[in-house]
Amino acid sequence: MTPVDSSPALPTAVVETIDDLVRERMHDDAIPAVSLAVTDSNGIQYARGYGSRDLSSNAPATPETVYGIGSVSKSFASLATLLLVDRGDLSPEDAVTDHLDLEIPEEITLHHLMSHTSGLPSLAASEALIARQMDVGEANVPLGTWADTAAHIEGAVDEIAGEPDEHWMYCNSGYTMIGKVIEAVTGTPYVDFVREEILEPLAMDRSTYHRETYETLEDRMTPYHTTDDGLEERPVPIRELSAAAGGLLAPVTDMAAYLRFHLAGGAIDGDQLLQTDTLERAYGEYAETPSGPYGYGWRTREVAGETMIGHGGSIAVSTAYAGFSPDHDLGIAMLANTNPGFGLAELGKGVFAALVGEDPRELPFFSRKERFDELAGEYESYRGIKEAEVEPEGGILRLRVGGPIGDGSWTPLIPEDLEAGEFYAMTMTGDRQPVRFERDGDDLSLYIDRWRLHQTA
Repeated sequence: MTPVDSSPALPTAVVETIDDLVRERMHDDAIPAVSLAVTDSNGIQYARGYGSRDLSSNAPATPETVYGIGSVSKSFASLATLLLVDRGDLSPEDAVTDHLDLEIPEEITLHHLMSHTSGLPSLAASEALIARQMDVGEANVPLGTWADTAAHIEGAVDEIAGEPDEHWMYCNSGYTMIGKVIEAVTGTPYVDFVREEILEPLAMDRSTYHRETYETLEDRMTPYHTTDDGLEERPVPIRELSAAAGGLLAPVTDMAAYLRFHLAGGAIDGDQLLQTDTLERAYGEYAETPSGPYGYGWRTREVAGETMIGHGGSIAVSTAYAGFSPDHDLGIAMLANTNPGFGLAELGKGVFAALVGEDPRELPFFSRKERFDELAGEYESYRGIKEAEVEPEGGILRLRVGGPIGDGSWTPLIPEDLEAGEFYAMTMTGDRQPVRFERDGDDLSLYIDRWRLHQTA
């Protein structure tokens, strides 16, 4: 493991921008702890823990704090698959049924599972297991063994949305099957194969899939679930049955080593673990998605006019992002001990923008969030007879207008021109009801129908 230099190699102004950005989001979005590592192909350039990995003791987050990385684990599963491809033991074009005794269409290949193009929709097995282990809900689905999981997948065959390659539909169960294929081909449990073939060669010494190992670590996160009543401490979900889909726990220092491996084209200290052209198959653009083309556990995004390859992850009480830019020889790993309501990839993209000399607050996520925060709040009409609330919800605002006659109901406000403050709401007749916000000095007014309401809080 590369030691963390206490004096950052990044320019002071860049470090200050990154630190301010991370701490601002932690404050506004109630994130107890974030750990960050920035690396190039030679070693870690900057690493820091922000906030508290445990609120009750106020134990600080550090670059060595271990978190759940969720779906960032998928790239380890695709890497393990490509290692076997490089050795001639597998092909992405192999049918899943060539290796597993499953009653699913023979046309579904390993390629389709890794690129989420099999036609299988999400079967929610991961969500059910995470909720069960967090003690926040129970779906009453038998998922205690691989036989249970296989039955769950086979029972969903009628849910397949189309032919392979026809749709991109994110499916954790596809990666669970990838893990079982690796076990079938190697005769080794998936997590042992990854440890022996990836984690140990990369000296990712603090990374694990096992609860027993995780719980012996002193510097590990306390997981927090975000609820309407605030943060609640919950058990960390250990995804033994879906380890390939989202089960790895790791610190950002280990993830930096993993990113250096990708920046080096599949080499470790000059030794080629697998051929570069085989590794680059993981970054292929096999399916279009709303956030950019998808490969095998990696997504390509345009950030601040530059190309970045990365993936986010969440296990509800921990969120993650890992991404790298070969053009800039940069890798970024970020981990947090709650789910702030947005993908940590957005914060990772902000860090990347700062590293390449751009203002992260001009990225759509940050500029949109700042504008929504400005418009959100409480409003009232002349002499307070009518009142209103505005609050962000996902990529929109929602509005409730009430008064002496009734409290009103919540209505989505769809942005038309966010900078100009122009929105619309849909009426029951399907018409667009214009809604606009106007600022005059300290006064922010909301106009809807016959009403003008002034922001009071």
